[in-house]
Amino acid sequence: MDGSASRGASGEVTLDAGPGRAAGRRSPGPGVQGLMRPGCLLAFAVLLPAAAAAEPRTYRVASPPEGSKAEAVVVHSLGSHTQVAQEIRGEVILDPTTLASASGSVAVPISGIRGDGGTRDCHMREALGLDYTAGGRFPREHACDAHDQLPPSGPESIAFPEIKLELLGARPLDDLGLLNAGQPVRVEVEARWTIHGVARTTHELVRVLRDGPGLRARGRSTVVLADYGVVVKSTKVLFSEIKVGDAVTVTYDLRLLPASP
Repeated sequence: MDGSASRGASGEVTLDAGPGRAAGRRSPGPGVQGLMRPGCLLAFAVLLPAAAAAEPRTYRVASPPEGSKAEAVVVHSLGSHTQVAQEIRGEVILDPTTLASASGSVAVPISGIRGDGGTRDCHMREALGLDYTAGGRFPREHACDAHDQLPPSGPESIAFPEIKLELLGARPLDDLGLLNAGQPVRVEVEARWTIHGVARTTHELVRVLRDGPGLRARGRSTVVLADYGVVVKSTKVLFSEIKVGDAVTVTYDLRLLPASP
């Protein structure tokens, strides 16, 4: 051989190039040299910030005065009426760059659901909130008093005070580039509704779009009351008996605000 390798006191390998040749350090292998090329370094510079940004963030569900909306359209024998949520609360954890890694929940207290503000609203609260097995009159007969109120305690008091929607997972169906263009992205969401103490898992189609520093989530669901054991008792108005349909259409437009700046 023309040259030989030797190891110095520091453990560093040097080459003895032989007569007439200068000794020097062994050059790095082609793999290391490839990584040090300008193009590769540029790729790392681009990918590392993106990887750091692609992480779940916590969002607070804005209240109705801040821009969130939720309502239910109830069909009955004389037409339909709309119940609007006056109070919405919750928290959602979501990666804003991928719309994945989704979790969290949204709750609507039934005491804050309003329609005409009278007997109809009380009938809604007794149907959704009472435990029928607690020994009260409902659903054999209405439990609302002459002032359209339910008692604060006892078998005819509210046992199930809220409707809850839990987010279990999410899968975007559209190009995420639409978000930056101000367009909605369709997201298939695995969710769990809890109504009248009964939980059922469903799949929802939600449209998500950017809204300033936060997001908006818009969707529509059909809730079959019988699936949750809900009984809506018919009522008489003058000489007519009003019967409520079993399917309720729920629409929501939730504004999601960053929980922290």
